[in-house]
Amino acid sequence: MRNFYFESVTARGTGKQESTITFTPGLNIIQGRSNTGKTAIIKCIDFALGGKDLPLDESFGYDEISVRIQTPKGMITIDRRFHENKVQVITNIKDWQTGSYDIKRNDRKKIPSPILSDLLLTSIGIGAPCEIIKNGDFAKQKLSFRTFLHMLMFISPAIGETQSVIEPKEFSQKTSFLSALLYLITGENLSDHEIQTKREIRVARRKAVEEYVNQQIIRTVQKRDLLQKQLKTFEGVDVQQKIETLLDDISNTEQEMRDATQKRKDLLIQIGILQERAAESEVLRGRYHALKTQYVSDIHRLSFIADGEMTHAGMPHNTLCPFCDSKMPERHKNSYIKSAQAEHSRILAQLHGLEETERDVTAELAQIAAALTELEKEKSAIDNLIAEELRPKIESLKNTLIRYREYIQLNNEMHVISAYADTWESDLRNLPDTSEASVKYRPKEHFGAEFQKQIDIYYKEILEECGYNATTTRFNLPDFDIEIDGHKKSGYQGQGYCSFINSVTALVFRRYLAYHAKYDPGFLIIDTPLLGLDQGVEDAAPESMRAGLFKYFINHQNEGQIIILENIMHIPALNYSGGGANVITFTKGLEMGRYGFLNGVS
Repeated sequence: MRNFYFESVTARGTGKQESTITFTPGLNIIQGRSNTGKTAIIKCIDFALGGKDLPLDESFGYDEISVRIQTPKGMITIDRRFHENKVQVITNIKDWQTGSYDIKRNDRKKIPSPILSDLLLTSIGIGAPCEIIKNGDFAKQKLSFRTFLHMLMFISPAIGETQSVIEPKEFSQKTSFLSALLYLITGENLSDHEIQTKREIRVARRKAVEEYVNQQIIRTVQKRDLLQKQLKTFEGVDVQQKIETLLDDISNTEQEMRDATQKRKDLLIQIGILQERAAESEVLRGRYHALKTQYVSDIHRLSFIADGEMTHAGMPHNTLCPFCDSKMPERHKNSYIKSAQAEHSRILAQLHGLEETERDVTAELAQIAAALTELEKEKSAIDNLIAEELRPKIESLKNTLIRYREYIQLNNEMHVISAYADTWESDLRNLPDTSEASVKYRPKEHFGAEFQKQIDIYYKEILEECGYNATTTRFNLPDFDIEIDGHKKSGYQGQGYCSFINSVTALVFRRYLAYHAKYDPGFLIIDTPLLGLDQGVEDAAPESMRAGLFKYFINHQNEGQIIILENIMHIPALNYSGGGANVITFTKGLEMGRYGFLNGVS
């Protein structure tokens, strides 16, 4: 139901030209400099709807306010003169008459007049009269349009409040407002049956809590007894001193471990070098052995040649031909004896030199083997030191340290357990009274998890659309206000921040009522939503936040009429006419156009 909207507001006075502002069902922006009557417009609407305060200075000559409203049920025109607690109403709403209406209910009147609030409630679908709970004792009062009007109409400087702008400041009004809001959302009142059901639930809840607390106390005591037994092991021991000594011992032993490990690495390097030398010497010895074998073979060959030739030289030679007995000529034959003997002597000398070198290599290999044996023994000793002494010692020291640290943990647990036991016992003593007389009405208990979840979602969506970067947003139900990134609004930044966030809060509840409430009033009026936004926020924030907020106003006119009153110096430059907004400008005489709200007043 979103066609409740203000068509116009008019100020009249004897001898004065009527001053009228005409609105549209969507976005209406009234902009101008200071002291041009912007705030007076919202005050006039509030006055016509039953407000106490005079909206205008009487010296201006205006003394009557008229407001014309279009509602889902029909048209309402309200005329109210200053210092009168009644209004003149013209309406075509079914079952309601044109005539004089009282602002306040007076049951002592013999012939009571109709009540303006009842007419306004009827116009949004609420049958009059309707009762709501007004305090914790379930006392009731008649629902009034003004009970929730403050969440629809924010008169400057209310939008900059550090406290919740939805929940009233006055404690006496909080319960009735929350009951009214619940009624707008659900269309239902808490009945006597629900009160009794609630008492039974509280009794069952107390019993369950009592059983739970008793079980926790039993477990806590058992845990405490176990801890006390474990702590007895450390009686008479200065645990902190022991820990410090252990840490020093561990540090020293670990240094010994590092030194031993380094020495082992050095030994491995030396062993590697010697093993390389041994391998090279073995290769040389093998080559020398092969060469020796070759020399021996050559000596045998040369000896065979010399011996054979000497033997052949001593044998008789044929001087006659065995066939013809003729004399054969003597042939000269070369002798190799001397050359073979010379080569034999040379190779034999080389063999003697080779044998000497081979003995040297063998001796060197023996020295290397002896050195390797010593190094391996030294390495083995270090390995044994590490494996059998240092490492077990470190492990033992660390295990002892763990035990002492366990003592500290056990001691801490002991304190925590004792504190828990005291808390559980205190909780058991302080369980709430479940007698019928003790049952109190707490309206916030009736805003369910779904309500809070949806409000959180709307906060996140609207802040993002307005260009405000928030990691987390949460509706704090006890405070009835927002928390951003874990911070309450009141302690976060300055007035500008509060004005912006409060404007977003108003938009959040406007959206929630538009889409989830059984009865949606359908309008929102904010005086100076950018109040102080040029102060107390980050350098880059104000302009983007202004533009984001007003873009949101433009893009969400379908959620109901919205009237914005703002200083022209703070209005962001956007295409308002293209967005279907109705923009009214007060020039204050600085340019052509309307000076301000009241004609003839400057």
